[in-house]
Amino acid sequence: MAETILTLSQALDRATSGQVIAPDSKRQAQVRASMGMAVNVLARQAALKAAKRQLEAQGLRVSQFSHRELTLRAEACLAAHREELIADAREIVARWQAAGVFGRRGGIHFTRRA
Repeated sequence: MAETILTLSQALDRATSGQVIAPDSKRQAQVRASMGMAVNVLARQAALKAAKRQLEAQGLRVSQFSHRELTLRAEACLAAHREELIADAREIVARWQAAGVFGRRGGIHFTRRA
């Protein structure tokens, strides 16, 4: 999601030239928030699956562990591999966005209008 970042001098030039920067709509903010939450949820789910696979690789049964223990292991996995998990989740969300999962407005790359 590209967003135009203005320098102070560019902002002053636009302010004096009469150009108006349109504010983001409430729906656009909701779509962006939904995509961000989807990335976080997918990364956490991947970390939980990885933690369960690690236990199974050690010959342990996942059912022997409480949800709290699994969650702690998943959080440790997420902390150790955060960039990779987030990147994978972003790819999935990008595919969902292209498929229209976030609605017809979800496919638009939001930038500030000049």
